[in-house]
Amino acid sequence: MTAALIEDFTDWLDERDVPDADAFASHAELFLDWRGSAPLPTINDDDLREFLLGWCPRKLSIPAEDSREVCEAVGEFVFFLGSTGRMKGGPDRARSMQQTAVGLIGPMMLRMADPANFGMAKSLFAGISGTETMSQEELTAALQQRMDEHNALPLDQRRAATDRFFEPTPMIETIELPFLYVAPPPADVEAAAARAELPSKVQALRDYLGDTGKVLTATGNLKLADGRALVELLDTGDEIDPKIGEKTFKTQSTAELRRLAYLVELALESGAVRRVNKRLVPVKRWAKKSPVQQATELFQTVVELGVLSEMGAGLSFYDDLHNLLDEGVVHWLAALLAPGARVDFDDIVELNRSVVEYQFSAAAVEYYLSGDSPARDVGRTMEILEMTGAVEWSGHRESVSEWGRRYSTGGTLALTALGRHALPGLLADAGLSLRSAADLADADLDALIAAMGQVPPEQHSDMLAAWQPAMPESERAGAVAAMISGADYARTRLIGMRLLGLFDAEVAEPHMRQLLDTDAAGHAAIWLLENGLADPDTVGGFVTPAVMVDILSELIDEPDILCEQFLVAHDPEAMLEFFWRHRAPETAGVLEALGRHLPDRALAKLARKAAMRHRSWTANQGR
Repeated sequence: MTAALIEDFTDWLDERDVPDADAFASHAELFLDWRGSAPLPTINDDDLREFLLGWCPRKLSIPAEDSREVCEAVGEFVFFLGSTGRMKGGPDRARSMQQTAVGLIGPMMLRMADPANFGMAKSLFAGISGTETMSQEELTAALQQRMDEHNALPLDQRRAATDRFFEPTPMIETIELPFLYVAPPPADVEAAAARAELPSKVQALRDYLGDTGKVLTATGNLKLADGRALVELLDTGDEIDPKIGEKTFKTQSTAELRRLAYLVELALESGAVRRVNKRLVPVKRWAKKSPVQQATELFQTVVELGVLSEMGAGLSFYDDLHNLLDEGVVHWLAALLAPGARVDFDDIVELNRSVVEYQFSAAAVEYYLSGDSPARDVGRTMEILEMTGAVEWSGHRESVSEWGRRYSTGGTLALTALGRHALPGLLADAGLSLRSAADLADADLDALIAAMGQVPPEQHSDMLAAWQPAMPESERAGAVAAMISGADYARTRLIGMRLLGLFDAEVAEPHMRQLLDTDAAGHAAIWLLENGLADPDTVGGFVTPAVMVDILSELIDEPDILCEQFLVAHDPEAMLEFFWRHRAPETAGVLEALGRHLPDRALAKLARKAAMRHRSWTANQGR
């Protein structure tokens, strides 16, 4: 069969005037040999990637620059199969797969050139020149000579040359997301899981099945009577005996109730129910899992299983398109792990449009892209994701299709605490990775501050909530206040004040009042005034230019801003007079920076003089 197929392919290439048809046919035959007995109609994009980026770099001994010819040959062969009715999807799908193969030229070239990808056989061939023109006998003799040379090497050299082929294949390098991940507080995750609809629907299904389960049909589906009951019980939205115009279409099987069938499939895949002896029965182990575990597993099953591909109509083109869109869900969800992230529904629709346009020929997707199908598909996906409790969908609006079916679009999307908890477990398989703060539950205060230094300020509240959650909040605030009161440097005081300010005012207030007896007195007084917890007559005297020294010390590397902040003071000369008698270690650096950068020459001279007086004063203080 292979020989006849390759002969047909060669004739097809000749008719199309493809240069070097024999070489293309040879590469196609190699691809067929690699697939073995797998049926032709099942060839897909994953097969192309595995052959061109996995098998060839390890097994095929050709120059890296010949990767172009191999990819083009395999792409042409796939197009031949689709054009001659030998592969599902016809020419349109085949053309898309051909584009996939050609798009792998660059990656294959890199892998073919990387010795780390060489398998043992390829490594033995690599040192033999002129293999392209050798006969089979000459090639066998040359390979035998190479093996003899290898076996003559000392044992340690032979091991060094071959042991790597028996080590596990390293993972393909992943893409690191450009933000630090902070896990949500457990209490927030539990609350989000408790609000999720999908676990409740799955539990209702389990309750309906009862201990003994329900009998399945010969095709493995629930009986129609059970389907009718479950559509109402689970509020799936499926229409039984749908009517279009004057014609009623009788529902013949629960397989036609796509949303119900999907919920059953989710329950099966997540382990909540199973098929046993032609019955659908609940799994006892599921009841032992916590609500968070159940909700997490259901959400992850939805993403892994897909929504569109599972509830599609079974048409070849749409199967491929929906598989592509389902695979992309984890990628755009990953972006929502960023702090405060929220995305417009319409942006996801446009993203999907661009992906479809890139992966499929224009003719194949013209009808799909010309209407509201992309928005409807995102809406269908979002309805299920929202049901899991992992995604919050705000501000969406309801529309009606030309067939009278209701669907939702628009609004904005964000992850809930459950989504932030469950999604990271899916990233590795999607080629993504997260930088995460070290576990803060048992971290000390120094570790918390170090982790906060790696993230934008909007993440600090979440990190503080995750730090030492078992410790009473007043004690946690007290630990921060103790750090502030013992601080020798301005940066520590400022970081501590920011941390203490993240607590609720009623928690922070008593500690702020205690800080009035420390070097942070001015900062504490300002906080009390800003929060309406003290009046100027009571704490105003604590606010001195010492506060400004702390703040300016953080701006030394930005002299323009430093000078701007200093000049805001109503009496700069009085400030300088205070500064030179201030014992903080940052004072000298602040005065020197002002002396170099103040635009007012007279004021700059005063700052330089204050710096000299400060050095003399501190020297005398040390006697």
